[in-house]
Amino acid sequence: MKFLKLYFLVSFVGSFLLNANAQDTLPNFSVQDLGKDKVLISWNNPFPNCVQIAVQRSFDSTRFFTTIYSAQSPNLPQNGFADIKMPAGLKPFYRIFYVLEGGKYFFSKSKTVSPYIKSAAINNPSNNLPKKTTDSREIDNRTIITPTEKEPTKEPIKQPEKKVEKPVEEKYFINIYKRTKDTLYAQIESKLYKQFRDSIIQKTKDTLYTLAANEILLKPFIPKPIWKPSAYLFTNNADEISIKLGNTKLNKYSIKFFEEDGTELFTIKHVKESELILDKSNFLHAGWFVFELYENDKLKERNKFYVPKLF
Repeated sequence: MKFLKLYFLVSFVGSFLLNANAQDTLPNFSVQDLGKDKVLISWNNPFPNCVQIAVQRSFDSTRFFTTIYSAQSPNLPQNGFADIKMPAGLKPFYRIFYVLEGGKYFFSKSKTVSPYIKSAAINNPSNNLPKKTTDSREIDNRTIITPTEKEPTKEPIKQPEKKVEKPVEEKYFINIYKRTKDTLYAQIESKLYKQFRDSIIQKTKDTLYTLAANEILLKPFIPKPIWKPSAYLFTNNADEISIKLGNTKLNKYSIKFFEEDGTELFTIKHVKESELILDKSNFLHAGWFVFELYENDKLKERNKFYVPKLF
């Protein structure tokens, strides 16, 4: 029996979504009472770049919203969700939270159920028949029709106008994580987040990812290092370590050599020749090495070079 109820409910939701005219376009959406504590929430999505859509419910029109459904395909043009676990006796309010590519996110205005009521004239055809406006009586075999007295017109009672309270802007904080969710970078008030987001997008190459409604991941841009061979110390075409300096008689040159991890190997304190070949046997293995070239005790260049296989 439960399976049949669920089947008919799913069939109804499917047929409802086929009618695009019955839905509102985001940020608007439709809320319809299906009866028996079931509510249908549906919408048209004009954003093909939508990456997240969630339906949120509260029993207060402005606060305490919680997510009850997240769309698996948020970029579908038409979609909907049937809330079949609504607590009985409570008036629910719904809103839609959606996120677009690039990190922009939006909250719709909250709505409550709007039941669908069929016209009484359709259910009761007799309502369409004209009402009698005259009465009749027979006199001398003749039927005399006289107009009936009109009932006094009753003016409709004016209902007091309901004051529409402006929704109070929800205040909350957004957590900004850097690189991973394990590193909290900052907490920003929601109304200030747009300014922070725009400054990141316009002034940096960093990337923002939306993890949840109040969680953002910041990934700094890391440029790929571009290595440029040195003109003073390099591996020549014969796989030899070649050193070419300026005038060694006017300037004092010294060179420090390091492993790639920064471990110091050895130092040539005074290079007296402007051109020389350094024996590969001075290095313990093939691979990358780092050097620092000093001219008159001032750092002239820090670079790296590659030592090919020794044998």
